[in-house]
Parts: sequence; C-alpha cells; structure tokens
Amino acid sequence: MRRKKLSGLQKSAILLITLGADLSSNILKQDFYDEDIERLSFEISNMDKISPDTRQVVLREFAELHQAREYLMQGGIKYAQDLLEKTLGPQKAAEIIKRLARKIKSMPFSSLQKIDPRHLMSFIQDEHPQTIALILVYLDPEQASVILSSLPAEKQSDIARRIATMDRASPEVVKEVERVLEYKMSTVMGQENTEIGGVSALVNILNMVDRSTERTILENLEAKYPVLAEEVRNRMFVFEDIVKLDDIAIQRILRDINPKDLPIALRGANEEVLAKIFRNQSRRAADMLKEEIKYIGPVRLKDVEEAQKKIVNVIRSLEEVGEISISRGNEDAIVI
Repeated sequence: MRRKKLSGLQKSAILLITLGADLSSNILKQDFYDEDIERLSFEISNMDKISPDTRQVVLREFAELHQAREYLMQGGIKYAQDLLEKTLGPQKAAEIIKRLARKIKSMPFSSLQKIDPRHLMSFIQDEHPQTIALILVYLDPEQASVILSSLPAEKQSDIARRIATMDRASPEVVKEVERVLEYKMSTVMGQENTEIGGVSALVNILNMVDRSTERTILENLEAKYPVLAEEVRNRMFVFEDIVKLDDIAIQRILRDINPKDLPIALRGANEEVLAKIFRNQSRRAADMLKEEIKYIGPVRLKDVEEAQKKIVNVIRSLEEVGEISISRGNEDAIVI
C-alpha cells in the first residue's frame, strides 16, 4: 500500500495490527463503539501483506499527531506549533497543525472557545450538574476553571466528580445540549461525537483554578469519593513537572528525598529532568548519581513509577507546609 492511497480507516487498521492482538483488543473495548469495531474488523480482515515501510509511516504519523494533540491541549495552537517546529521543522509542523485545527473546528462546542467564560456562566449556571460537566470538558481548561470557581461550593464537587467519572457522551445527548445552547446563544456549534471527560480533564481544570477552590473541591471529593480524590491528587503534579520548579525548591526537595529512590526514579526520566537535578547538586554528588543510574541495572517500570511517586509525595508535602511553591494556572506569583 502506498501512503497516498491509505484512508483514515486503513491507517487505523494498520496501527491496530502493528500493536498486536492483546493491546488492540483493549483499545477497541475502551475507545470505540460497536459500529466502529465492525468497520475496523472488516478492514483488518481484508488486509493482506503490510510492508515494514508502510507500518513505519503509519506509526510515525500516529506518534506525530498524538504528540501534537498533547501540545495543543497543554497550551493551544501557537504553543503546539512552536514546539513542533523545534522538533519536526516549520513545514511538517504546519502540516500537522492544519490537520488538527480542522478537526478541532468540527468538535462539539468549538465555538464556545471564543466566549468569555463569565458570559457563558450566565447561560449554564442553572443547568443540571451533568449538563454543566459535559460542557466544561469541551472547554479550554482556563475557561472551565473560571466557571467552576464561580459555582457554589456544593455544586463544584458534584460537577468535579461527574467530570472525572465521565467516559463518553452519546451523539444524541451532545446534540441536544448543543441545540439548547444554540437556542440560548444563537451560536452554531459542531456535532461531531468525541471521547471526553475523565480524571485528566478534571486535573487540567483544577490546575487552572485558584488554590482555595482547588482545596475545597479536593476536600469534598475526599469526604465522599476518597479513591477518586487520591487519583486526582496523584495527577495534580507529575514527576516531569520537576522542571517547572525553581532551583531553590529543587535543592530543598533533594534534602528530603530518600537517596535510594532518586537513581531509580531518574532511570525513567527525560534529559530535561536529569539536567535539572544534576544542576542543583555539587559536581561530586552529580557524578556519583550519574554512576548509580548507569550501573543500577535493569529496573522494572513499576519500580520506576513507584520511586517517582514517592518523590512527588515529598514535593506535595513540602508545598503543603509552605516550604516550596508550585505555580499553577493563573495564580499570581507572591514574593516574600
């Protein structure tokens, strides 16, 4: 198969074949409707030999689009394009962004991205909490955080729980909510169904709200849904976010970290995290740590993640007592 002849359905089928039966079956169960599974299964069954070059092209395209989508969710189109240009070059970055931008425009509630959240709040504040949750997961996290912060405290935790436990919305439900908002706001909105919600969506919103709102929501979730609250807390600050801390905070954190955890945690770290840690140690300590990482031997991913989690817990504890500061969202920087 030549690349120019591959349809989106064919590329999806090739990707699933390449990933293998076990992983692909899990993906299909979690992320696809029955009719999608039937179409993909039919396409897979009709495929003959797939060349290694074709597999590589499809995998590379998937990886590039996935990376671009992550950048897009973190900081918008300009942020995504800047990062992609650094890694893929201007021409390739523009091509990927153009494809993603077309898809975003066709997403439900895409026109809401341009509306002042305070204005939008007046239209949706009296809606059912599930309806508000549905709308918030489609908004930019910054927009959603303004709306969530403006709601009564008892409503905040209810909507937060609904966002975190939301998996998919049926096309009928999305269309009906769109229809009501269209009537209220005279705004034309897209109608494409998409996967929404989840803990990640809630974390993105909570990262943008003020600390008081964040604390209130988490405390209420803790009281009623402790397992969900713990999952949200664990994802509020991830290990890779270490690069966002200032050098003084890193040096303070290093004093409380178990020396046995650090080399294991760094075994799975990217170059930016490694550089941040090494830069805040003495040359001798940094050299010793590099040697430990080099000669530590094979480490299970589970052990790496556990060590990273312990370090994140140390960071969270130091922030809680005010010894370090983690900047979140639009929170004003306070210098004392």
